[in-house]
Parts: sequence; structure tokens; C-alpha cells
Amino acid sequence: MKTKTIILAAALTGLLFSASTFNSNAQATATSEKTVAADNKLSVLEVKPMQFRVLYNTPQSNAVLVRILDINKNVLFSETKRTEANYLKYFDLSTLLDGSYTFEITDGKEKYTQTFDILTKTSRVVSSIN
Repeated sequence: MKTKTIILAAALTGLLFSASTFNSNAQATATSEKTVAADNKLSVLEVKPMQFRVLYNTPQSNAVLVRILDINKNVLFSETKRTEANYLKYFDLSTLLDGSYTFEITDGKEKYTQTFDILTKTSRVVSSIN
């Protein structure tokens, strides 16, 4: 009976120490869709995991409207920024759930968009003790 208890305790200890690790990281894959043909006016770059740099070159008007939309066109962020030069802003999107999102910049009558996906990968590693 004592041997059975020791074997059971060892098995439970082995289960507790066997690791099940979760490696979650989000990846953004950007696809460009412009409603107006332009030569690289809008640039969205992931500078760190889930941190993006948005650059809009040579605005035509004095103010640009910047929005972040989800797949259902719900506005998650909106700002109107007065600018005489390029628009540059960094966004931390680590709080967003998996899904498709769009950066949208409206410059007067022109609209530029950049769509990206957030996908979380989970990998599990299980080890056993013999």
C-alpha cells in the first residue's frame, strides 16, 4: 500500500511538472486596398509585435481624418488631425482580438485604406517524465 501511494505521488508530481506551454503571438498580415490610385501615400508598418507606424505622405487638405475600423465597419478609433506635412503616428493594437481591421485615412475627397489581420497562434508542448 505504501508503494502504491509513493507511485501515485510520483505520477502526480510528474504531471504537475510536465509543462504545457502556450506561445501566443499575434501576427498582422497587411494587404493594401486603396479607393483612390496613388503612389504609396499610405504606409502601415508593424514596427514591433502589434505596434504599428502609420505614415500618410503629402496630404492634399489641411486636415486628415484617421480611423481604425473592425470587419463590421465599427469605428474603434477616430481622430481629425491638422497637418501641413506628413501624418505620422504609432498605434499599439495589442488589446485587439483576432480579426480583420482597417486603417482608413480620408484626405479631403480622397480615401485610402490598409487592411490587416490579427491572428493568434498557440502552440502547446507536453513533456513526460519516465
